[in-house]
Order: sequence, then structure tokens, then C-alpha cells
Amino acid sequence: MPIMQLSSTLREPETDVLAIYCSDYRFQAGYQEFLNNKMNLDGNCDVLAIPGGPQCLTLVEYLPKFSWSGLKWFRFLVDAHSVKRLILIQHQDCAWYRTIPLHLHSAPEPRLRQEEDLRRARAALAKERPHLSIELYYAGWDASKHITIERVNI
Repeated sequence: MPIMQLSSTLREPETDVLAIYCSDYRFQAGYQEFLNNKMNLDGNCDVLAIPGGPQCLTLVEYLPKFSWSGLKWFRFLVDAHSVKRLILIQHQDCAWYRTIPLHLHSAPEPRLRQEEDLRRARAALAKERPHLSIELYYAGWDASKHITIERVNI
């Protein structure tokens, strides 16, 4: 007997979209609203949410085991679910980025470092998986603490 039956049902058909973003609790509702309502995915999306989000796909020389794991999870999801669209999202005030030494980036400002990593990840993944459509985004908040998400230029 189930402990609790939910109103949710199993999602079908399979998705071909993967979103990778940071696991920071402050942004989870905003990410879901963005993916479901603004990107019209209505819950039909694989998610990889870990500290630093897409940063796990970069800086192989600094955190090789972390990068190895991130790339392994990425490849697994892309292959297992025939992913065709990849959505990478970084966010304002990411605690993970405070742990990364500044000398590993060319930009001193946190947002610029995160955008640099998004572009680096995109370039590497596009070479490895040329069939993927890769989109880059940056999440933050406005003066009233509402989550904002904007596209990052390639």
C-alpha cells in the first residue's frame, strides 16, 4: 500500500529536452515557471540540478572528478532520452562560484565568469554533440525580489 498517492501521473511521451541548472533552493520555483510557462515545456523536461549547475561541464583541469561526473550525467541523459535541446542556466549570487579561484577565469565579476563558463560549455558540447540545440540563460532577481531570466548572448 502506498504511503501517499499523489494527483500527479506518469509523464508521457518521453522528452527530448534537458535543463541543467544550480540546485539553489531560492531559484527552483522560478526555473520551473520559466521552463513550464515561458518555454512551453509543461513539465516535459529532464533536469540535472547540482551546485553550480552547468559549471560541472567546464574547468576539467580544476575539478576533474566533478567535471567527469557532470559530463557522464549529461551524456547519459542525452543518449538515454535522445535529447535534442539543451537549456543551461546560471544564476545571480551563486555560492558555488565563490569556491572557484578567480585565476581560472578571465573576468573578475561573478556574472561575467558564469557567462564565460556557459559559453565554454556550449562550445565544448556543440563539438561533441553537434545535433544539440544549446540555449544559455542567466537568472537573477529584480528590486522586488521577483526572479528574472534572460538569454545569454553567444
